[in-house]
Amino acid sequence: MRHSETLMWKEINETPRLFGEIQTVNADVMKNLVADIKTSGKNNFVAAARGTSDHALIFFKYVLEVNSHYTVGLSAPSVVTLYRGKIDYSNSIVIGCSQSGRAEDVLEVIKKGNEQGAITIAITNDLESPMAKEAKYHLYLNAGLESSVAATKTFSAQLFVTLWLASELSGNKENLLHLKNLKQEIQKVIPEIDVLTTKYADKFKDMQSGFVLSRGMTYAIALEASLKLQETCYIQMKGYAGSDFYHGPMAMVSDATPVIIYAAKNNGDQELQTLVRTDQINCVEKMISLRAPVLLVTNDCVLTGKFAKCNDALINFGVPEEVCIFAFAIFSQMLACKISCLIGNNPDAPRALNKVTITK
Repeated sequence: MRHSETLMWKEINETPRLFGEIQTVNADVMKNLVADIKTSGKNNFVAAARGTSDHALIFFKYVLEVNSHYTVGLSAPSVVTLYRGKIDYSNSIVIGCSQSGRAEDVLEVIKKGNEQGAITIAITNDLESPMAKEAKYHLYLNAGLESSVAATKTFSAQLFVTLWLASELSGNKENLLHLKNLKQEIQKVIPEIDVLTTKYADKFKDMQSGFVLSRGMTYAIALEASLKLQETCYIQMKGYAGSDFYHGPMAMVSDATPVIIYAAKNNGDQELQTLVRTDQINCVEKMISLRAPVLLVTNDCVLTGKFAKCNDALINFGVPEEVCIFAFAIFSQMLACKISCLIGNNPDAPRALNKVTITK
């Protein structure tokens, strides 16, 4: 099966269109939501989701907490659904995320928030879904039908909506400008990502297990990229924050365990740039010292060509760290789609999986 013939590939390439339409569709809801949050005095978010949607909310946690005074706690929905916990959401903003809007456990968290007077938000791709109807505010992904089991364009839309909300709450005008122009900016780099992923899909197609690492603003990509390789290629991949990886899992690294590292350039002050880049360099060097085949995916030209025995994938995308995640998301999706097809899988219909997974 050729990757270009798959639904997954088609849906990945629909992503730029979404970036040009999401803000128009959600403009009034976003305006009212932000005003409500700012006047409410509430400054703690409770974020509920599963799988890919959970990764989008992990990104939201980082980008909001780095840029504002708000905090984001990740919910354990079973506290509500299985254990009937006595948790109090009355002073919180409850945000639930689900592509289908039919995640029953996330829906119960939103319902509990409504009962207790929380501000509730649903992020879904279905205007008629239970979550969309239950929450006080619905941020609509407007991605159209996504038929491939692997979430691609909907994940990118979730990242867009969460970065937009975080940027409105923090008053980050630079990020808001990048979001406004993201359709054009991402279209420019997609051909480059296509070439890079073809090269490295062929080189890494035979891997049986491995790790994906990142940290901070792009930590969510380590989780999502490993998931994409798990579900479409059946490769035993695991995503970690680089900092957590040193606490035990690193013992599994060898010349038979490739490590993919996503390292975005930090555009902060010089001191912060140095701290972030030093951490990234140390991570790459450590993996190379353990003889791991390393694939470094980055938009920082200072990092490429710096390491012996390192496979460099440089994406020319000169944007802030939190905006670079959109290019990383497409890279991870294209890489998984191509490897899946090269090894004879159908990425649109992974074994044992359905498009909508209901957990309670």
